[in-house]
Amino acid sequence: MDLIFDVLRLFQKGGILMYPLLILGIVGFAIIFERFMSLSISKLFPEKLLEQILITLKKGELDEALRLAKQEDTISTRLITFLIESFLKGRSSEENLKLVADEIASVEIPKLEGLVNAIGSIASVAPILGFLGTVTGMIQVFEALSLTGLGHPEVLSKGISQALLTTAFGLSIAIPSLAAYWYFKSKISYIISELESLAIEVINLLLDIAREKRENEF
Repeated sequence: MDLIFDVLRLFQKGGILMYPLLILGIVGFAIIFERFMSLSISKLFPEKLLEQILITLKKGELDEALRLAKQEDTISTRLITFLIESFLKGRSSEENLKLVADEIASVEIPKLEGLVNAIGSIASVAPILGFLGTVTGMIQVFEALSLTGLGHPEVLSKGISQALLTTAFGLSIAIPSLAAYWYFKSKISYIISELESLAIEVINLLLDIAREKRENEF
């Protein structure tokens, strides 16, 4: 309980710029929590369902594979759904299917990156805002010294400690935000790599189906 009161006391001493920093911190950690949940590999790539879809495609059962893909709305199942639907609509060449995969990627990848870039912005803005608080605090310190003179070192020490609080608070927001930003960037790169592998596998299976159909026609 004493720790909470100490933190509140320090927060109040930091001045008015502590409030925008607090808002940045709350928004930043809320986004980090949301991205942590949303970028779960098990959610984006439901292993058992994807395995079932791929087995069904290997059997050439397009309608069943499409039905399975529509059971869950994830980035991987949306990719498969669009590829199968495009194939059924006649876009069955390798070039066309790759174009479809690129179209899906251009829509889906920005959704993954959008909020992550916001975390990067918070990591950049927070320390600058904290430093601004320190600068304005130091200005107030020197103004106070001009009135009281150098015979009151307690005014100087108290003022400097208060001025540095915003920098400390800004860094306490920026450091975990920056760590989270690079973590999510790395995770998104992995997700994109997995999507590319999945797209290639599905396209190859669809091309095999198209090839078998052509052979059966002769």
